[in-house]
Amino acid sequence: MNELRSLAEFSSSFRLEQADEDIIKAAKYCILDSVGCALGAAYYEEIPDLFCELARWSGEAPDRSAFVWGHQRKLNVFSALMLNGMMGHALELDDVHTGSKSHVGAVVVITAWTLAQALSSTGKELLEAVIAGYEVMARIGMSMDVASNRKRGWHTTGIIGTFGAAAVACRLLKLDADKTLNAFGMAGTQSSGLWAFLAEGSTCKKLHPARAAVNGLSAAILSKGGMTGPEHILDAKDGGLFRAVSDSFDMTKISSGLGASYEIKNIDKKPYPCCRTTHHAIDAALKLRSQPGFDPAQIAGVLVETYDVGVLQCGFTNYPQSGVEAKFSIPYTCAAAFVYGKVTQAEFKPEVLQNPLVMEISKNTRVVGDPLFTERYPKRWGSRMTVTLKNREVLVMQIDDMSGSTRVPLTQQQEKDKFLGLAGAVYETDKAKKLMDDILRIDSLDCVPELS
Repeated sequence: MNELRSLAEFSSSFRLEQADEDIIKAAKYCILDSVGCALGAAYYEEIPDLFCELARWSGEAPDRSAFVWGHQRKLNVFSALMLNGMMGHALELDDVHTGSKSHVGAVVVITAWTLAQALSSTGKELLEAVIAGYEVMARIGMSMDVASNRKRGWHTTGIIGTFGAAAVACRLLKLDADKTLNAFGMAGTQSSGLWAFLAEGSTCKKLHPARAAVNGLSAAILSKGGMTGPEHILDAKDGGLFRAVSDSFDMTKISSGLGASYEIKNIDKKPYPCCRTTHHAIDAALKLRSQPGFDPAQIAGVLVETYDVGVLQCGFTNYPQSGVEAKFSIPYTCAAAFVYGKVTQAEFKPEVLQNPLVMEISKNTRVVGDPLFTERYPKRWGSRMTVTLKNREVLVMQIDDMSGSTRVPLTQQQEKDKFLGLAGAVYETDKAKKLMDDILRIDSLDCVPELS
Protein backbone atom coordinates (compact mmCIF):
# COMPACT_ATOMS: atom_id res chain seq x y z
CA MET A 1 0.00 0.00 0.00
CA ASN A 2 1.19 3.52 -0.73
CA GLU A 3 2.57 5.07 2.46
CA LEU A 4 0.67 8.32 2.04
CA ARG A 5 -2.57 6.38 1.68
CA SER A 6 -1.76 4.58 4.94
CA LEU A 7 -1.31 7.96 6.60
CA ALA A 8 -4.63 9.20 5.18
CA GLU A 9 -6.41 6.10 6.48
CA PHE A 10 -4.89 6.54 9.93
CA SER A 11 -5.70 10.23 10.02
CA SER A 12 -9.33 9.81 8.97
CA SER A 13 -10.05 6.86 11.27
CA PHE A 14 -8.15 7.82 14.44
CA ARG A 15 -10.28 7.97 17.58
CA LEU A 16 -9.29 9.22 21.02
CA GLU A 17 -10.06 5.81 22.50
CA GLN A 18 -7.04 4.41 20.61
CA ALA A 19 -4.62 6.67 22.48
CA ASP A 20 -3.07 6.12 25.89
CA GLU A 21 -3.52 8.75 28.56
CA ASP A 22 0.03 10.04 28.16
CA ILE A 23 -0.63 10.79 24.48
CA ILE A 24 -3.84 12.65 25.33
CA LYS A 25 -2.05 14.60 28.04
CA ALA A 26 0.80 15.50 25.67
CA ALA A 27 -1.74 16.76 23.13
CA LYS A 28 -3.46 18.97 25.70
CA TYR A 29 -0.15 20.57 26.66
CA CYS A 30 0.72 21.10 23.00
CA ILE A 31 -2.60 22.91 22.60
CA LEU A 32 -1.86 24.95 25.72
CA ASP A 33 1.55 25.97 24.39
CA SER A 34 0.33 26.92 20.91
CA VAL A 35 -2.71 28.87 22.09
CA GLY A 36 -0.56 30.76 24.58
CA CYS A 37 2.03 31.67 21.96
CA ALA A 38 -0.68 33.03 19.66
CA LEU A 39 -2.46 35.03 22.33
CA GLY A 40 0.84 36.55 23.42
CA ALA A 41 1.30 37.93 19.90
CA ALA A 42 -2.21 39.39 19.48
CA TYR A 43 -0.82 42.94 19.56
CA TYR A 44 2.80 42.21 18.66
CA GLU A 45 4.55 44.35 16.05
CA GLU A 46 2.45 44.59 12.85
CA ILE A 47 -0.31 42.12 13.86
CA PRO A 48 -2.93 44.85 14.67
CA ASP A 49 -2.29 46.56 11.33
CA LEU A 50 -2.51 43.25 9.50
CA PHE A 51 -5.82 42.57 11.21
CA CYS A 52 -7.22 45.90 10.04
CA GLU A 53 -6.02 45.40 6.48
CA LEU A 54 -7.28 41.84 6.11
CA ALA A 55 -10.60 42.81 7.68
CA ARG A 56 -11.09 45.38 4.92
CA TRP A 57 -10.85 42.65 2.30
CA SER A 58 -12.57 39.72 3.97
CA GLY A 59 -15.45 40.54 6.26
CA GLU A 60 -17.49 38.00 8.20
CA ALA A 61 -19.22 34.98 6.70
CA PRO A 62 -22.28 34.42 8.95
CA ASP A 63 -22.16 30.61 8.97
CA ARG A 64 -18.39 30.11 8.60
CA SER A 65 -16.58 32.69 10.69
CA ALA A 66 -14.13 32.61 13.56
CA PHE A 67 -12.55 35.03 15.98
CA VAL A 68 -9.13 36.48 15.38
CA TRP A 69 -7.67 35.53 18.74
CA GLY A 70 -7.47 38.32 21.26
CA HIS A 71 -9.51 40.68 19.06
CA GLN A 72 -13.18 41.56 19.30
CA ARG A 73 -14.25 40.62 15.82
CA LYS A 74 -14.90 37.55 13.71
CA LEU A 75 -13.72 37.22 10.11
CA ASN A 76 -14.37 34.53 7.55
CA VAL A 77 -12.49 31.40 8.52
CA PHE A 78 -9.72 31.85 5.92
CA SER A 79 -8.83 35.35 7.07
CA ALA A 80 -9.11 34.42 10.75
CA LEU A 81 -6.89 31.41 10.17
CA MET A 82 -4.30 33.51 8.35
CA LEU A 83 -4.04 35.96 11.24
CA ASN A 84 -4.14 33.32 13.97
CA GLY A 85 -1.47 31.36 12.11
CA MET A 86 0.84 34.37 11.98
CA MET A 87 0.25 35.06 15.65
CA GLY A 88 1.13 31.47 16.53
CA HIS A 89 4.64 31.86 15.15
CA ALA A 90 5.32 35.57 15.65
CA LEU A 91 7.08 35.43 19.03
CA GLU A 92 9.37 32.52 18.09
CA LEU A 93 8.14 30.69 21.19
CA ASP A 94 6.09 27.94 19.53
CA ASP A 95 6.88 24.24 19.80
CA VAL A 96 9.40 22.30 17.72
CA HIS A 97 9.46 18.71 16.47
CA THR A 98 13.18 18.11 16.07
CA GLY A 99 12.90 15.02 13.86
CA SER A 100 11.09 17.02 11.19
CA LYS A 101 12.73 20.37 12.01
CA SER A 102 9.31 21.99 12.10
CA HIS A 103 6.91 24.02 14.21
CA VAL A 104 3.92 21.69 14.23
CA GLY A 105 1.70 23.45 16.76
CA ALA A 106 1.78 26.78 14.91
CA VAL A 107 0.05 25.01 12.02
CA VAL A 108 -1.91 22.12 13.49
CA VAL A 109 -3.30 23.61 16.70
CA ILE A 110 -4.10 26.96 15.11
CA THR A 111 -5.94 25.28 12.23
CA ALA A 112 -7.80 22.91 14.53
CA TRP A 113 -9.00 25.55 16.98
CA THR A 114 -9.97 28.14 14.37
CA LEU A 115 -11.88 25.68 12.20
CA ALA A 116 -13.44 23.88 15.17
CA GLN A 117 -14.90 27.17 16.34
CA ALA A 118 -16.30 27.93 12.88
CA LEU A 119 -17.85 24.43 12.66
CA SER A 120 -19.04 24.29 16.30
CA SER A 121 -17.00 21.11 16.82
CA THR A 122 -16.67 19.46 20.21
CA GLY A 123 -13.52 19.53 22.30
CA LYS A 124 -13.02 15.82 21.68
CA GLU A 125 -13.19 16.34 17.92
CA LEU A 126 -10.63 19.10 18.25
CA LEU A 127 -8.29 16.89 20.28
CA GLU A 128 -8.57 14.02 17.79
CA ALA A 129 -7.80 16.38 14.92
CA VAL A 130 -4.75 17.75 16.75
CA ILE A 131 -3.27 14.31 17.44
CA ALA A 132 -3.87 13.23 13.83
CA GLY A 133 -2.39 16.48 12.50
CA TYR A 134 0.78 16.19 14.58
CA GLU A 135 1.29 12.63 13.36
CA VAL A 136 0.80 13.51 9.70
CA MET A 137 3.01 16.59 9.68
CA ALA A 138 5.80 15.07 11.77
CA ARG A 139 6.00 11.81 9.84
CA ILE A 140 6.11 13.50 6.46
CA GLY A 141 8.93 15.73 7.68
CA MET A 142 10.84 12.80 9.20
CA SER A 143 10.69 11.00 5.87
CA MET A 144 12.84 13.51 4.03
CA ASP A 145 16.36 14.78 4.62
CA VAL A 146 15.49 17.94 6.54
CA ALA A 147 19.12 19.07 6.73
CA SER A 148 19.37 19.19 2.94
CA ASN A 149 15.93 20.77 2.77
CA ARG A 150 17.21 23.62 4.94
CA LYS A 151 20.48 23.93 3.04
CA ARG A 152 18.47 24.38 -0.15
CA GLY A 153 16.81 27.42 1.46
CA TRP A 154 13.42 25.94 2.31
CA HIS A 155 11.59 26.56 5.58
CA THR A 156 10.46 23.06 6.49
CA THR A 157 7.41 24.19 8.46
CA GLY A 158 5.95 25.76 5.34
CA ILE A 159 6.82 22.76 3.19
CA ILE A 160 5.21 20.06 5.36
CA GLY A 161 2.72 22.21 7.26
CA THR A 162 0.15 22.02 4.47
CA PHE A 163 -0.21 18.29 5.16
CA GLY A 164 -0.76 18.78 8.89
CA ALA A 165 -3.38 21.45 8.26
CA ALA A 166 -5.09 19.32 5.62
CA ALA A 167 -5.25 16.38 8.04
CA VAL A 168 -6.87 18.59 10.68
CA ALA A 169 -9.37 20.12 8.25
CA CYS A 170 -10.33 16.76 6.78
CA ARG A 171 -10.96 15.41 10.27
CA LEU A 172 -13.18 18.30 11.30
CA LEU A 173 -15.00 18.26 7.94
CA LYS A 174 -15.49 14.50 8.46
CA LEU A 175 -13.94 13.43 5.15
CA ASP A 176 -13.11 9.78 4.48
CA ALA A 177 -9.69 8.34 3.69
CA ASP A 178 -9.99 8.78 -0.08
CA LYS A 179 -10.89 12.44 0.19
CA THR A 180 -8.19 12.93 2.81
CA LEU A 181 -5.65 11.42 0.41
CA ASN A 182 -6.82 13.77 -2.34
CA ALA A 183 -6.46 16.67 0.08
CA PHE A 184 -2.89 15.59 0.87
CA GLY A 185 -2.12 15.65 -2.84
CA MET A 186 -3.44 19.18 -3.15
CA ALA A 187 -1.72 20.23 0.08
CA GLY A 188 1.66 19.16 -1.24
CA THR A 189 1.33 21.06 -4.48
CA GLN A 190 0.78 24.24 -2.42
CA SER A 191 3.82 23.79 -0.14
CA SER A 192 6.02 26.86 0.19
CA GLY A 193 8.28 28.86 2.48
CA LEU A 194 11.81 30.22 1.97
CA TRP A 195 14.59 31.50 4.24
CA ALA A 196 15.38 34.59 2.17
CA PHE A 197 13.68 36.71 4.84
CA LEU A 198 16.64 36.34 7.17
CA ALA A 199 19.26 38.07 5.03
CA GLU A 200 17.23 41.28 5.13
CA GLY A 201 15.63 40.94 8.58
CA SER A 202 12.17 40.76 7.01
CA THR A 203 9.22 39.89 9.25
CA CYS A 204 7.46 37.45 6.91
CA LYS A 205 8.64 34.15 8.44
CA LYS A 206 5.37 33.94 10.36
CA LEU A 207 3.57 33.90 7.02
CA HIS A 208 4.86 30.36 6.39
CA PRO A 209 2.81 28.45 9.02
CA ALA A 210 -0.15 30.75 8.38
CA ARG A 211 -0.12 30.08 4.65
CA ALA A 212 0.36 26.36 5.31
CA ALA A 213 -2.75 26.42 7.49
CA VAL A 214 -4.84 28.25 4.91
CA ASN A 215 -3.59 26.08 2.04
CA GLY A 216 -4.27 22.90 3.99
CA LEU A 217 -7.81 24.04 4.70
CA SER A 218 -8.26 24.95 1.04
CA ALA A 219 -7.08 21.49 0.02
CA ALA A 220 -9.65 19.83 2.30
CA ILE A 221 -12.49 22.02 1.06
CA LEU A 222 -11.55 21.42 -2.57
CA SER A 223 -11.42 17.68 -1.95
CA LYS A 224 -14.83 17.82 -0.30
CA GLY A 225 -16.09 19.53 -3.45
CA GLY A 226 -14.74 16.81 -5.73
CA MET A 227 -11.27 17.95 -6.83
CA THR A 228 -8.57 15.27 -6.78
CA GLY A 229 -4.91 15.42 -5.87
CA PRO A 230 -1.99 13.12 -6.72
CA GLU A 231 -1.52 10.14 -4.43
CA HIS A 232 2.21 10.21 -5.19
CA ILE A 233 2.65 13.90 -4.48
CA LEU A 234 5.67 13.07 -2.29
CA ASP A 235 7.57 10.50 -4.36
CA ALA A 236 6.52 10.98 -7.99
CA LYS A 237 9.55 10.73 -10.29
CA ASP A 238 8.46 13.87 -12.11
CA GLY A 239 7.34 16.60 -9.75
CA GLY A 240 7.33 14.73 -6.45
CA LEU A 241 7.72 17.08 -3.51
CA PHE A 242 10.50 15.17 -1.78
CA ARG A 243 12.64 15.07 -4.94
CA ALA A 244 12.10 18.78 -5.44
CA VAL A 245 13.02 19.98 -1.94
CA SER A 246 15.54 17.51 -0.47
CA ASP A 247 18.52 15.39 -1.44
CA SER A 248 17.03 12.14 -0.19
CA PHE A 249 13.95 10.63 1.41
CA ASP A 250 12.65 7.40 2.95
CA MET A 251 8.94 6.77 2.42
CA THR A 252 8.90 3.89 4.90
CA LYS A 253 9.22 6.34 7.80
CA ILE A 254 5.73 7.63 7.00
CA SER A 255 4.03 4.40 8.01
CA SER A 256 6.55 2.60 10.23
CA GLY A 257 4.96 2.14 13.67
CA LEU A 258 1.93 4.18 12.64
CA GLY A 259 -0.72 3.93 15.33
CA ALA A 260 1.70 2.31 17.77
CA SER A 261 3.98 5.28 18.47
CA TYR A 262 2.93 8.93 18.41
CA GLU A 263 5.17 11.84 17.48
CA ILE A 264 3.17 14.25 19.64
CA LYS A 265 5.17 12.81 22.53
CA ASN A 266 8.39 14.03 20.88
CA ILE A 267 7.76 17.76 20.93
CA ASP A 268 10.14 20.38 22.32
CA LYS A 269 8.71 23.42 24.13
CA LYS A 270 10.70 26.64 23.87
CA PRO A 271 11.87 28.49 26.99
CA TYR A 272 13.38 31.39 25.00
CA PRO A 273 11.62 33.55 22.34
CA CYS A 274 14.11 33.01 19.50
CA CYS A 275 15.15 30.44 16.95
CA ARG A 276 15.42 26.98 18.52
CA THR A 277 18.89 26.63 17.00
CA THR A 278 20.18 29.29 19.41
CA HIS A 279 18.84 27.58 22.53
CA HIS A 280 21.67 25.11 23.18
CA ALA A 281 24.16 27.98 23.16
CA ILE A 282 21.93 30.11 25.40
CA ASP A 283 21.76 27.20 27.86
CA ALA A 284 25.56 26.98 27.84
CA ALA A 285 25.97 30.71 28.38
CA LEU A 286 23.53 30.75 31.29
CA LYS A 287 25.22 27.77 32.94
CA LEU A 288 28.63 29.39 32.66
CA ARG A 289 27.29 32.71 33.93
CA SER A 290 25.93 30.99 37.04
CA GLN A 291 29.39 29.87 38.11
CA PRO A 292 30.75 31.74 41.18
CA GLY A 293 32.70 34.86 40.34
CA PHE A 294 31.86 34.83 36.63
CA ASP A 295 31.99 38.34 35.16
CA PRO A 296 30.76 38.78 31.54
CA ALA A 297 32.91 41.91 31.23
CA GLN A 298 35.98 39.64 31.43
CA ILE A 299 35.04 37.62 28.33
CA ALA A 300 37.72 37.91 25.64
CA GLY A 301 36.22 35.48 23.15
CA VAL A 302 33.58 32.77 22.69
CA LEU A 303 33.66 29.73 20.41
CA VAL A 304 30.46 27.79 19.73
CA GLU A 305 30.82 24.43 17.96
CA THR A 306 27.54 23.03 16.66
CA TYR A 307 25.84 21.29 13.73
CA ASP A 308 26.33 22.59 10.18
CA VAL A 309 22.71 23.71 9.77
CA GLY A 310 23.10 25.75 12.96
CA VAL A 311 26.07 27.58 11.48
CA LEU A 312 24.12 28.29 8.30
CA GLN A 313 20.99 29.40 10.13
CA CYS A 314 22.29 31.26 13.18
CA GLY A 315 26.06 31.62 12.93
CA PHE A 316 26.17 35.10 11.44
CA THR A 317 29.30 37.22 11.77
CA ASN A 318 27.48 40.51 11.18
CA TYR A 319 25.95 42.14 14.24
CA PRO A 320 22.11 42.12 14.05
CA GLN A 321 20.40 45.35 13.05
CA SER A 322 16.93 44.41 14.30
CA GLY A 323 15.11 42.18 16.75
CA VAL A 324 14.27 39.76 13.94
CA GLU A 325 17.93 39.31 13.03
CA ALA A 326 18.89 39.06 16.70
CA LYS A 327 16.51 36.14 17.24
CA PHE A 328 18.47 34.16 14.66
CA SER A 329 21.94 35.01 15.93
CA ILE A 330 23.86 32.63 18.20
CA PRO A 331 26.50 35.32 18.94
CA TYR A 332 23.86 37.87 19.94
CA THR A 333 21.64 35.57 22.02
CA CYS A 334 24.69 34.22 23.87
CA ALA A 335 25.93 37.74 24.57
CA ALA A 336 22.51 38.78 25.87
CA ALA A 337 22.40 35.68 28.10
CA PHE A 338 25.86 36.47 29.51
CA VAL A 339 25.05 40.11 30.21
CA TYR A 340 21.45 39.89 31.44
CA GLY A 341 21.25 36.36 32.80
CA LYS A 342 18.06 35.70 30.82
CA VAL A 343 16.69 35.73 27.29
CA THR A 344 13.14 37.08 27.09
CA GLN A 345 11.31 39.42 24.72
CA ALA A 346 12.97 42.32 26.54
CA GLU A 347 16.43 41.23 25.36
CA PHE A 348 15.46 41.90 21.73
CA LYS A 349 14.51 45.53 22.21
CA PRO A 350 16.54 48.25 20.42
CA GLU A 351 18.16 49.52 23.60
CA VAL A 352 19.57 46.06 24.36
CA LEU A 353 20.92 45.71 20.84
CA GLN A 354 22.87 48.91 21.52
CA ASN A 355 24.33 47.71 24.84
CA PRO A 356 28.13 48.08 24.41
CA LEU A 357 28.98 44.91 26.35
CA VAL A 358 26.45 42.82 24.42
CA MET A 359 27.93 44.17 21.20
CA GLU A 360 31.48 43.44 22.30
CA ILE A 361 30.80 39.83 23.34
CA SER A 362 28.73 39.16 20.25
CA LYS A 363 31.39 40.48 17.89
CA ASN A 364 34.00 38.30 19.63
CA THR A 365 31.93 35.11 19.22
CA ARG A 366 32.62 32.55 16.49
CA VAL A 367 30.24 29.76 15.44
CA VAL A 368 31.68 26.75 13.61
CA GLY A 369 30.55 23.30 12.57
CA ASP A 370 31.50 20.18 14.51
CA PRO A 371 31.15 16.56 13.26
CA LEU A 372 29.70 15.25 16.54
CA PHE A 373 26.75 17.63 16.55
CA THR A 374 26.29 17.47 12.77
CA GLU A 375 26.03 13.66 12.85
CA ARG A 376 23.47 13.78 15.66
CA TYR A 377 21.29 16.33 13.90
CA PRO A 378 18.28 16.44 13.59
CA LYS A 379 17.66 13.83 16.31
CA ARG A 380 19.63 15.84 18.89
CA TRP A 381 20.43 19.55 18.74
CA GLY A 382 23.46 20.59 20.76
CA SER A 383 26.73 22.51 20.92
CA ARG A 384 29.97 23.01 22.82
CA MET A 385 30.88 26.47 24.10
CA THR A 386 34.43 27.51 24.91
CA VAL A 387 34.85 30.87 26.66
CA THR A 388 38.27 32.47 26.93
CA LEU A 389 38.55 35.12 29.64
CA LYS A 390 40.84 38.14 29.54
CA ASN A 391 43.10 36.46 32.15
CA ARG A 392 43.45 33.53 29.66
CA GLU A 393 41.35 31.18 31.77
CA VAL A 394 39.29 28.83 29.56
CA LEU A 395 35.78 27.61 30.42
CA VAL A 396 33.96 24.88 28.50
CA MET A 397 30.28 23.90 28.56
CA GLN A 398 28.73 21.25 26.32
CA ILE A 399 24.96 21.02 25.87
CA ASP A 400 23.83 17.71 24.38
CA ASP A 401 20.12 18.31 24.92
CA MET A 402 18.52 21.73 25.22
CA SER A 403 16.16 22.82 27.96
CA GLY A 404 12.60 22.22 26.83
CA SER A 405 13.59 19.15 24.81
CA THR A 406 12.08 15.73 25.40
CA ARG A 407 15.23 14.74 27.31
CA VAL A 408 15.22 17.92 29.41
CA PRO A 409 11.53 18.83 29.42
CA LEU A 410 9.86 21.83 30.97
CA THR A 411 7.87 20.89 34.05
CA GLN A 412 4.09 21.07 33.93
CA GLN A 413 4.25 24.12 36.15
CA GLN A 414 6.72 25.80 33.79
CA GLU A 415 4.38 25.12 30.88
CA LYS A 416 1.44 26.54 32.81
CA ASP A 417 3.43 29.61 33.84
CA LYS A 418 4.47 30.13 30.22
CA PHE A 419 0.84 30.01 29.10
CA LEU A 420 -0.40 32.39 31.79
CA GLY A 421 2.39 34.84 31.06
CA LEU A 422 1.55 34.88 27.34
CA ALA A 423 -2.22 34.89 27.72
CA GLY A 424 -1.82 37.84 30.06
CA ALA A 425 -1.23 39.98 26.98
CA VAL A 426 -4.99 39.92 26.30
CA TYR A 427 -6.76 38.39 29.33
CA GLU A 428 -7.10 39.13 33.00
CA THR A 429 -5.53 36.48 35.23
CA ASP A 430 -8.81 34.77 36.17
CA LYS A 431 -9.91 34.47 32.55
CA ALA A 432 -6.51 33.15 31.51
CA LYS A 433 -6.65 30.52 34.26
CA LYS A 434 -10.17 29.51 33.23
CA LEU A 435 -9.01 29.09 29.63
CA MET A 436 -6.04 27.03 30.78
CA ASP A 437 -8.32 24.77 32.81
CA ASP A 438 -10.65 24.38 29.81
CA ILE A 439 -7.78 23.39 27.54
CA LEU A 440 -6.56 20.78 29.99
CA ARG A 441 -10.04 19.21 29.97
CA ILE A 442 -10.80 20.00 26.34
CA ASP A 443 -12.09 16.51 25.55
CA SER A 444 -15.00 17.02 27.94
CA LEU A 445 -16.22 20.31 26.38
CA ASP A 446 -19.24 20.45 24.06
CA CYS A 447 -17.73 23.33 22.15
CA VAL A 448 -14.38 25.06 21.73
CA PRO A 449 -14.01 28.29 23.76
CA GLU A 450 -14.03 31.52 21.79
CA LEU A 451 -10.71 33.35 22.04
CA SER A 452 -12.04 36.87 21.53
